[in-house]
Amino acid sequence: MPRLLIGLIVGLVAILAGLALWLNDYDAADRTKPLEPTANVNSAVIYATSFPDITGRSQSLGQWQKKLLILNFWATWCAPCKEEMPLLAELQAEFGSKGLQIVGIAVDSPLNVSNFQKTSPVNYPLLPDEGRAIDFSKRLGNRLGLLPYTIVVAPGGEVIFRRMGPVTKREMSAFIAQNIAK
Repeated sequence: MPRLLIGLIVGLVAILAGLALWLNDYDAADRTKPLEPTANVNSAVIYATSFPDITGRSQSLGQWQKKLLILNFWATWCAPCKEEMPLLAELQAEFGSKGLQIVGIAVDSPLNVSNFQKTSPVNYPLLPDEGRAIDFSKRLGNRLGLLPYTIVVAPGGEVIFRRMGPVTKREMSAFIAQNIAK
């Protein structure tokens, strides 16, 4: 029995290591290759999509169509998501007056997001939709449905950046500065 248990543990570790390597390769490929067209999504779909805010009021993504729009899919239970939020808040503070809008689309309940915001306030809208957020992120290229997932939409609706996993300040600051309306 102990050999069977050890064998199962070793097998599970090997599977997880393989998955981690595959995800790393997938993520690295995303960073070096040009964006592939995202199936089923165009600017009309992005800007026609609405999510509720924490008070339940519908917020259309179309209200930010003239801005460089960063959509960050996250959840209160996702540690890497919460770790990158201060960075996103810094970017919003630095570039918001220049035409940037960050929106956090939460794969979570309004109550959880509201409680999170009380202890970790951010300066950009948080839109919780436990039921639809992952499906929408998949339509935007998040084929595995993992979090965090970030896309950048140029004014007019073209998806010009996407990342599965946390973003870095250096990379995002440079990307925003290069793509923000002048």
